[in-house]
Amino acid sequence: MWRKWIKFKKWQWGLIIVISIAITYFSIPPGKPYFEVDYSTVVKSDDGSLLHVFLNKNEQWFLPPDTSSIPKKLEDAVLLYEDQNFHLHSGVDIGAVFRATYQNIRSGRIISGASTLPMQVVRLRHQNDRNIFYKVLEAIEAIKISFHFSKEKVLKMYLQHAPYGGNVIGFQTAAHKFFGKPIHSLTWSEAATLAVLPNSPGLIYPSKTNNRLFQKRNALLKKLFDKEYINELSYQLSILEPVPDEFITFKSSAPHAAFFLRSQYPAQKILNTTIDKNLQDKANYIAQKYEELYAADGIRNLACLIADSKTGEVKAYVGSPDFYDNANKGQVDGVRAYRSSGSILKPFLYALSMDEGLILPETFIRDLPTYFDGFSPNNASEDFQGVVTAKEALVKSLNIPAVRLLNSYGLFQFYSFLQEAGIKSLFRSADEYGLPLILGGAEVSVWDMVMLYRGFANEGKFSNNIILKDPESKSQKGAQLISAGSSYLTLDMLKDLKRPGSEYFWQKFNNAKDFSWKTGTSYGHKDAWAVGLNPEYTIAVWVGNFDGESNKNLSGANSAGPVLFDLLEALPSTSKEWFEFNEMDFREMKICSVSGFRASENCPKADAVYAPYGMRSMKSCDYHQKKYLSYNKDLQTCSACWDDLGAIPTKLLEYPPDIAYYLRRKGAFIESIPPHNPECSRYKAEISSKIIYPNMDAKLFLPVDFNGELQKVICKVGHTSSVNKVYWYLNEEYIGETDRQHKMAVTFKSGWNELKIVDDLGGEDLQKVFAVIKE
Repeated sequence: MWRKWIKFKKWQWGLIIVISIAITYFSIPPGKPYFEVDYSTVVKSDDGSLLHVFLNKNEQWFLPPDTSSIPKKLEDAVLLYEDQNFHLHSGVDIGAVFRATYQNIRSGRIISGASTLPMQVVRLRHQNDRNIFYKVLEAIEAIKISFHFSKEKVLKMYLQHAPYGGNVIGFQTAAHKFFGKPIHSLTWSEAATLAVLPNSPGLIYPSKTNNRLFQKRNALLKKLFDKEYINELSYQLSILEPVPDEFITFKSSAPHAAFFLRSQYPAQKILNTTIDKNLQDKANYIAQKYEELYAADGIRNLACLIADSKTGEVKAYVGSPDFYDNANKGQVDGVRAYRSSGSILKPFLYALSMDEGLILPETFIRDLPTYFDGFSPNNASEDFQGVVTAKEALVKSLNIPAVRLLNSYGLFQFYSFLQEAGIKSLFRSADEYGLPLILGGAEVSVWDMVMLYRGFANEGKFSNNIILKDPESKSQKGAQLISAGSSYLTLDMLKDLKRPGSEYFWQKFNNAKDFSWKTGTSYGHKDAWAVGLNPEYTIAVWVGNFDGESNKNLSGANSAGPVLFDLLEALPSTSKEWFEFNEMDFREMKICSVSGFRASENCPKADAVYAPYGMRSMKSCDYHQKKYLSYNKDLQTCSACWDDLGAIPTKLLEYPPDIAYYLRRKGAFIESIPPHNPECSRYKAEISSKIIYPNMDAKLFLPVDFNGELQKVICKVGHTSSVNKVYWYLNEEYIGETDRQHKMAVTFKSGWNELKIVDDLGGEDLQKVFAVIKE
């Protein structure tokens, strides 16, 4: 058998080799992807609308291929114009080749071509010169791709990579740049225009006097009518439509989100986001409206973010009102920028403190002058209430109760919570932030705040926001950092904030929905915040200046609050009610109706409230105490003097001295506590008086007056019992006495001082004070 093969002539061997090579060539699939080109990066909304389109590296508008089908109108127009036998040939139309050859020889010049769509696809891929040699190569490769790709695939490759004039590549790009619409909304006239343009892309250059494109389009429409693709009415209406005479600019609805996503996913050309195009446009409008409104007050920037409360899907992302406003740093992404948090972290401290058993919404917290190693917080009102409930302290955003609560809960524990919840902007240690962390000492972003407040909506589970579509991300469980009960109670407290401006009467409308929100203003009036949520949406707003300029007109309630509620009004209406109250998340607890702590047997009245299930044990009320009084109830007695004076058990309300002092200043009536029988052999003076200013281990910085005298410090004493006189001592030297109103101007020496008071009931208190003399 092999001897017969040897007898083959050379030309036969050559033919065998050529056939083998051809079979091998045509059997090997083309490389994937077939086109190695640089596409534009496209950012899309949740419904597929364009949010932003970037130029590619060649400064071209070149939308990447997608899975959408080719509109029938465009397919019919293109095939009728470019390749009528497209579905009959296998890459090369032999009949067209003979016809073109005959016509060209007869005329003595090239007047007709025989390129098929597969051949044009090959030419678009290689960008070769247009001569006979390359025509042959294109024909060979066209047969190959026709063998490996479906007709629909070949047609789509042609349309996706065809030039349409200027720097516009691809039929999807052309539909947007020339007609401002997606491909499936094209009319017959527009489809015909896109069909003729790749053949003469120079015709599209904006020119109102150029009729060549108009004529070519109408010729194709006439052909479509003659071939009965369209009826006479459609034809007559189509030829009346104008052809495009200018390029339409791609509108950018979410440029800051687009630039952020491109930086995070540089290799991804199509970025499908969760952003709602309609809501994004509304948010842009509101941001621009307030930018113009606040400009007169020197407030130039704002940012806002809206997300689905449950899933975390971002629905609107406004980094600044105008991305192209270079004068006001419009390209800064305010959603991602780190800014001082102001008071907006307070709700999380209150929620954590409830789980820790420190408070319930009804629990009293001290609102008194407070000092912590040189740090002295103050309320915005520069006033003190004495005591306030936790709910009132949170709703009014009082600073002193928040700092005292953070000191009790633990600075490091709260700092760790922020880190576990996903805050990555904390670049200093907990000790470096200190207690001012709760008043705005931390750096957070609008993105972070939406993420954090969503934790309340998810029953204390904290997870990151989502901006790219990902079916698996919707099921993210999140870290359980706050109990469901504490989350519900915190949201319930935040519902009681009053709305700014006209929104003050928001609750009075019959169709008003519950909404929990919190405002914050940073130190120096540099940042204004408003964050709110309901079961469906969480919104965060920041208002200020990107350059950090201070502005007295900035405040959370008056600057960020109105933006927040305009955004709330822009949200789709819904019938969904408030967060569901689940009794499994709570247990019933009896608390003192006065102090708000767990009721003891001495509390005359107790209220039944819901406490988070699993909260740590709460301390008992120490405001109410059992005392034994004489028969006349004017003295306290003990077992040593019961026989002479009597022992009537009596439950008394006894405020701590510092609280009693400020409640009296507010006009509250504080009933005096009878003193112990002074003649009792076992009598020992009780703490009936207390130095309330300065605090223990306070550090004072004392300036010298113009006359060279050292400024004095007004020291204060609070008392509970019927104290009339208080005697004052400084460093064991008597310096005077006070009667009823116990304030004393004291001159401290440089360094450590020891301030002591003794009242006329025998009670005494001692404080150490460190003074620094500033010349």
